[in-house]
Amino acid sequence: MDRHLRPAVLTTDPSSPDALKTWRNLKRTFDFFLESLPTTPAPNKLATLVNFVGPSIYELIAESDSYKTAIKVLDGVYDKPKNEIFAWHLLSCCKKEPGQSLDQYLQKLKNLAKDCNFQAVSAEVHKNEAIRDAFISGLISPQIRQRLLEKKTNLTLKLLIKTPELSIWQKSRACHTARM
Repeated sequence: MDRHLRPAVLTTDPSSPDALKTWRNLKRTFDFFLESLPTTPAPNKLATLVNFVGPSIYELIAESDSYKTAIKVLDGVYDKPKNEIFAWHLLSCCKKEPGQSLDQYLQKLKNLAKDCNFQAVSAEVHKNEAIRDAFISGLISPQIRQRLLEKKTNLTLKLLIKTPELSIWQKSRACHTARM
């Protein structure tokens, strides 16, 4: 029976777009696999895990002295905190592709929305977030937009206005306009 539950070897680069999905799938499959193993003698979970990771992934857990520690390391590598501002931007900019069915497009939007961390907020907070998102989406400079979207902090409208990149951009625009 264990051969049917046997997980694939984890070789996925943690920075690849599907890394989290692959890791969650392997982790769940691996848990089911461990449950299918005979309980006497108790399986060495860490040794078993090592057999199901590729060489580059092994390097990440080589120093782990327990199964729990190894899983914690892999969780930290694959399940990184999401950049909510970037997730909101991806959701708001997502367009239906030619040939894509409405159901596929709706599913894509739902998947993108998962990373947005929606929470109950006041009308004022919702308004400020909508202004922030429209501001970022409406910027002409893709470089400034990218810098703002790369910020890891919770970028509120107040913080956005005080961002150094915007001040520098505004000053350079003023100098450029004055020369004309």
